[in-house]
Amino acid sequence: MKTEKHNRIINHLVKIPRDRVFIALQDDIYTFEDIHSLCSEFKTDYPEIIDKNCAIISEDRESLAIYLPAIDNLCKTIFLQPDDIKTREREFYHSANIEIVIKLGNGKVLSVDNIACNVTQQIAETKCNDYILATSGTTGEPKLASYTLSSLIATANKNIDRGTEFIWGLSYDINRFAGLQVYLQSIISGSSLVIPSRTGSMDSLVNGYTEKSVNCLSATPSFWRKMLMAPHHKNIPLKQITLGGEISNQNILTALSNSYPEANIIHIYASTEAGVGFAVKDKKEGFPLDYIDGSINQKCQLKIKDNVLWIKSNHGCTNFIKGNLDVDNNGYINTGDLIKIKNDRVLFLGRESGSINVGGNKVMPEKVESVLEDSNHVHMAKVFAKNNSVLGSLVSAEIVLTDSGKALTNKEMKAEVIAFCRKRLESFEIPALLKRVDMIQTNATGKKIRNTP
Repeated sequence: MKTEKHNRIINHLVKIPRDRVFIALQDDIYTFEDIHSLCSEFKTDYPEIIDKNCAIISEDRESLAIYLPAIDNLCKTIFLQPDDIKTREREFYHSANIEIVIKLGNGKVLSVDNIACNVTQQIAETKCNDYILATSGTTGEPKLASYTLSSLIATANKNIDRGTEFIWGLSYDINRFAGLQVYLQSIISGSSLVIPSRTGSMDSLVNGYTEKSVNCLSATPSFWRKMLMAPHHKNIPLKQITLGGEISNQNILTALSNSYPEANIIHIYASTEAGVGFAVKDKKEGFPLDYIDGSINQKCQLKIKDNVLWIKSNHGCTNFIKGNLDVDNNGYINTGDLIKIKNDRVLFLGRESGSINVGGNKVMPEKVESVLEDSNHVHMAKVFAKNNSVLGSLVSAEIVLTDSGKALTNKEMKAEVIAFCRKRLESFEIPALLKRVDMIQTNATGKKIRNTP
């Protein structure tokens, strides 16, 4: 287990010129000086949380962004509580040895409550100075992993002098790994972070990013697909585009290249369990095969076993607190991601646990989605299993149509999309059910919800 002297956010906050804008909200801004002053006030107001294990519940992204440095400055361990463990909080609090629950909302501290929790002496001595994060998978119960701040910022750009060149937009919640990464990157480099409201439409989000000159944005491929459907998305002056959390297929990488030809486009492999693994900057799907043998200088090690990717990261979690983690004797984590090798390229097929059984044949939803989204008539697709008494499951799909698809009747559209799939998929992979929808549902982390509708 990794240990370190508590490296707090405020230690990095004080290095940034105080007059720089840190947080930009719709109608307000906070400089680094404002956040530093708030840390001092918070310490005076809430001395009872010093060296305690605390959970933070925030009603909005803005409040957590404002108060996280102040809370981190005092607490021993912070559990960034997500929304999807409601009704089971006590179980998670027990696993994380939480003593105090802090509720935030509307830019204020709403409450600070002690809860009954028996922290063992062993836990008190060994599990400290951590951020505890819940995994953000699309199915199943969330797991808990802990990180030191040093691990979380290990891959961050720390050039404060150039920090003013970058204005980050937030698309993730900060209580998730990906969102926390963006938040901390802004602090470490002294960059501005534009935080939109969760409740705004995609059009208002695009307008907000444009008005505040956001030039760096990290999001899931599903989020990017939705943003590309907004009429004025090209007005955002993006310099850096980052994709993560889902498979970045060639169609979305090409679409982003066409919309933002001057931007650097990076897709990263990262997870709450393994941390930030590796980045791919050549605008091609998958990653080069020589990442596996280590000939490329990576901050992680990779191997393939039974067509599944395994990863060993220098910046992985400190402890896995709740749930099971498949780790081999050499410290490699089973990612659960199926891959194939084609032309010296490693391509992702999808989650091993997410395959659809059609009459004994394995169908990967992500593969079918990629084919559907290559059709001129489909902008975005979600593929899932539909129970069938004969075959076990049928491949079903929800699709958001492009303008050319909308111009067709439903019968014409289905005929053309199915004909397109027949050229690129096995017969058992072709969707048996095809439903036109206006929007594909995503979860709080921007990923497609894989549960069967």
